[in-house]
Amino acid sequence: MSLKMHLPPLDVSVYPVVTMAHGRYGGSGRPAPTSSNVPNSPDFSSVQKLVRHVLRSSRVTVQQVERLQGRLHQVYLVRIADGGMLMLKCPPPFNTRLLRHEQRGIDTEAKIVELLAANTQLPVPHCIRHDPQGGSFGSPYLMLSYIPGIALAEIAPRLSPSERRVVDHTLGAYVRNIASLTAPRFGTTHRVLSGTGSATWREAFLSLLESVLRDAEDMLVSIPYDSIRYYVAWHGYLLEEITQARLVPLDVGGPENVLVDDCTRQVCGLLGFSNAIWGDPMMAAVFTNASEAFYEGYGECPARTGPAHVRQLLYSVYRAVVAVVTHHYRPQYANHELEARRSLTWALNQLSQV
Repeated sequence: MSLKMHLPPLDVSVYPVVTMAHGRYGGSGRPAPTSSNVPNSPDFSSVQKLVRHVLRSSRVTVQQVERLQGRLHQVYLVRIADGGMLMLKCPPPFNTRLLRHEQRGIDTEAKIVELLAANTQLPVPHCIRHDPQGGSFGSPYLMLSYIPGIALAEIAPRLSPSERRVVDHTLGAYVRNIASLTAPRFGTTHRVLSGTGSATWREAFLSLLESVLRDAEDMLVSIPYDSIRYYVAWHGYLLEEITQARLVPLDVGGPENVLVDDCTRQVCGLLGFSNAIWGDPMMAAVFTNASEAFYEGYGECPARTGPAHVRQLLYSVYRAVVAVVTHHYRPQYANHELEARRSLTWALNQLSQV
């Protein structure tokens, strides 16, 4: 059996894109005011020009720009004189080290949100594309309007069991809706939409895994590389059973990416589309320890034995490696390394026994 891994192209340029969406965004934690000492922070006049360009009106007046902390990308809350609010999302600061799969985050998010808005009724922004040439920003960015709601991570302790069940059931149905979108090839959004995706899910998954293993090697991260490559290659033939490439936003459904209305306790917004691939929906992190209500909404529960179970173990290996490596790249944002290492050890032990 060949253990050759398929490497993704190392072209990490991001296509400039401007997106303006209808709706609002809310997250856990209060926004912190923008400071002049924040690297690469846009100045007030530049934001003013950008908002007027996106809204196509010279009468729009920006009153305040605030930086939202604790995020990979630079995210700003822009308050407008008429009471409206917008979200400005820019690339991470120039000194932020990114993993290979994170290089096209803004471009991926724009394309996926546009795709979902055009083909589903999900609570995601409706995007309008603009040509940024000649604008004040030389790098890619997204303009999103503000979604009212509280992140599930923050409101979860206040939800009753019945309210949480409704939220989970809704998420399951939404993930099923997302997975209904298909593509002719497998792999990252950039490669699939450019026509250079993989012909099989096995090839695409091995490419994704090898990419993050290369990230780990670049930072001299201590993980069992040989065991990971061996067991994934040994069981990789089971990935061939996935013959239809479906949309998989890997982070969708996470507690920080689900917005809940504080009054109705209903899901009112979905976030987290900068890391999306085309492959097996079961690879999404939301399936990890998902509730019975979620699977009822999704309409399908993964098998606890057989090929489907082994594929889940392979996906667990991938997620754990990503978590460990992300911690070494950005320890201030990722603090679950020990838990990820335990998950990696458990998954590899399970794979060694099947």
